[in-house]
Amino acid sequence: MLNELMIYLQNFFLDYGSLGVFLGSFIEEIIAPIPSTLVILGSSFFIMQGVPISLESVFSLILYVSIPAALGLTLGSLFLYAIGYFIGKPFITRWGKYMGFSWDDVEKTQRKFAESKNDEIALFSLRALPVVPSIAISTFCGIIRYKIKNYIFITFLGSIVRASILGFLGWQFGRFYESIADTIAIYEDIVIIGLIIAIVAYIIYKKFGNKTNTE
Repeated sequence: MLNELMIYLQNFFLDYGSLGVFLGSFIEEIIAPIPSTLVILGSSFFIMQGVPISLESVFSLILYVSIPAALGLTLGSLFLYAIGYFIGKPFITRWGKYMGFSWDDVEKTQRKFAESKNDEIALFSLRALPVVPSIAISTFCGIIRYKIKNYIFITFLGSIVRASILGFLGWQFGRFYESIADTIAIYEDIVIIGLIIAIVAYIIYKKFGNKTNTE
């Protein structure tokens, strides 16, 4: 199935160019079965194949791959942001007490993000790193109801950096882009597992640590 997807993506990028990069990145962002990073790695390989490195070619990579990919990733992430925004509060209000936190804790996080510029830098950095799963960032920002204008702006800028890194890798090591995509996917899975472990540990601490303190 993956090989068939590769053949389809190759024809898609060659036929539609930057529009194909935009649409592929948008779809990739909201459909889990498509491996993360695959579109950008593949598109840069097919579009930039055989082009020597120069300032002009780097500019072409940014113009024809990075920017369209960043637009697709940003718009696609709004779907996940919306899920966190509209489902987060009812879910936490209903089930948060069983996990050791409440909507008041979320509102404290909201105020912290609103008051600190360091959090914006952190969000940009997380967006720019290829190994950090986008779904976690987008959903979290939706849950804490991060300012939508700031979210879109930072997500777009971070995604340009992310797409440029992946685009360069796909351009220079394109014949191995499937292996690169698989490797990055493994690290993304590790990050997700780490986040799940951290959340579970936090819930256990809140649930049993508080009891110990009260005793």
